[in-house]
Amino acid sequence: MKRSKILIVGGFTIDEIQGKSKPGGPLIYSTLGVMRGGGIPKLYGIVGKDFNFELDFLSNVEKHLIIDEYTIRFNIELFNNNRRLTLLKKPLNKIKIPRDNTVNGILINPVCKEIELNELNLNIPIALDVQGLIRDCVENKEINYESNLTLPKSDSYLVLHANIEEFKSSKLSLRQLFELGFKEVMISDGKNGFNIYTSNQEIYTYRPNRIGKNEIGTGDFLIGAYFSLRVSGFKINDATLIAGKLTEEFSNSEFLI
Repeated sequence: MKRSKILIVGGFTIDEIQGKSKPGGPLIYSTLGVMRGGGIPKLYGIVGKDFNFELDFLSNVEKHLIIDEYTIRFNIELFNNNRRLTLLKKPLNKIKIPRDNTVNGILINPVCKEIELNELNLNIPIALDVQGLIRDCVENKEINYESNLTLPKSDSYLVLHANIEEFKSSKLSLRQLFELGFKEVMISDGKNGFNIYTSNQEIYTYRPNRIGKNEIGTGDFLIGAYFSLRVSGFKINDATLIAGKLTEEFSNSEFLI
């Protein structure tokens, strides 16, 4: 299989967890997923002047970063089977999805409405994670999901990812998502794994054997790995199994940044 080059569009975050500040966001975790899925990541995103972390694994990754006044910042409280996010800072600017003829696919993975969904017929496969589109994103308030989600149509869509809460809040049915152009819809459900639903009415399921303690970034990692595998030519059942195992490995790892 070829190694596909994947453009990841989104933002970095600063996550305040138990009194410590850590770098986060899809530009980190989806990049790791793309790498583990055998792809070559390229980053296009937004970051604040206050982001002062050294990330060695990103040092040689091709990237174009837009500098904002602040990095998206969260306070994250972890509970037994849940987490609570409070948005502390959001960027002043938004970014548009670039046209890039050097990549084989584009993963659009916003954190908190920092991406404008402009023209999406890009002639290469698109993956879309809805997490940063459906969050209400009000500074100094706990993150909640909005009750509806509007997405543009596109013939370029390959896969949409949402967790079960995001999917329910979106009020979009699988049929509606397929009518928008998506060929595959990935719905993850935390420790229960995930399902892939296809426009051909097929269902593929992955259930993890070992539940890891590493809960932050698993959804971003999953869609990065799965999309990279699919763009590289893996069939859905193989991409489901491999991406599931890679994400399970990631959740059980001692990955520290």
